[in-house]
Amino acid sequence: MQRVVVALALGSAAAFAPAAQPRTSVVRFMDEDALKNKILNAGPAEFNKIGGVEVATEMPADIKFEVPIPAKVMGRWDGECAITVSEGEMKAGSGNSATVNVVPDSMGYEDYYAGFEDAPEWVTVEPAIGKLDRRGGAETTLTVTACPPPGTTFSGELGLVCVLPDDIDKAFKVTLTVGDGVATSDFDAGSDADMG
Repeated sequence: MQRVVVALALGSAAAFAPAAQPRTSVVRFMDEDALKNKILNAGPAEFNKIGGVEVATEMPADIKFEVPIPAKVMGRWDGECAITVSEGEMKAGSGNSATVNVVPDSMGYEDYYAGFEDAPEWVTVEPAIGKLDRRGGAETTLTVTACPPPGTTFSGELGLVCVLPDDIDKAFKVTLTVGDGVATSDFDAGSDADMG
């Protein structure tokens, strides 16, 4: 038993004894570019790039523009706008447009795809593809344009859907009236009354 105690005492004393040679640390100096490269190349290749926020450039084939249930059934739209196009505006080929603002509510930047659930082909939205800012950031303005061919008559509500692949879609109600009985929009290209 005494041998064990002596062996333990000698072993622990050796652990706390000063080393024969002091440890030396090696400090390597690198320039800034070498340090950046070392940091960037530390993980998998797909994470080793510095870049900005990329914006989608084309509409995925599997995107469906369906108005969400809260908007369709309960009337909880994220916004509304109205567009009227008179017979004179159709003949002039100008049509009319209105804007809706999409309020960002995600924690990060988010792709969106805008389109209509059921709308005539002469109703468009721009930009149809883009990226929403983060929560509290700038709103995204979508412009809805109706440019029907002469002789068209239409009256109804359309569902503009802003598809957010990683979140709940946003929906906007567009009230559209086209054809006879619609007053031409006021247009002021400067009048003589403003001259003096």
